[in-house]
Amino acid sequence: MKSSALKLLAQKAKKRLSTAGQNYPKNESEKTTKAYLSLASYRVVASKQTIEEDPLFDKVKKLMEKGDTFSPLSELTDYEVFNKLDSADKEKYILDISKRYNKIREYFATEPIS
Repeated sequence: MKSSALKLLAQKAKKRLSTAGQNYPKNESEKTTKAYLSLASYRVVASKQTIEEDPLFDKVKKLMEKGDTFSPLSELTDYEVFNKLDSADKEKYILDISKRYNKIREYFATEPIS
């Protein structure tokens, strides 16, 4: 009897895990996504924003016109935001800036700087 009760509990737990996230209404999950994106205000969503609309675009353009710099990421970093982050978020922030910087540089490699 104990094994069948345990088996029943395990089956219920498995069903809850397999259907996790499906019980939330669609609007609720959208609100969660919007709230997450508002916290990461410097993240560029590629499907909704072009390279020219990236807040770093003008900064990278100035850096490229000036020539090679010793540390472009340090010049692109917003230290007011950066200093408030914990170490894991600082790493994500720097990786995000470096990805965006590389995309913008690739853009300028194909398009002339005007």
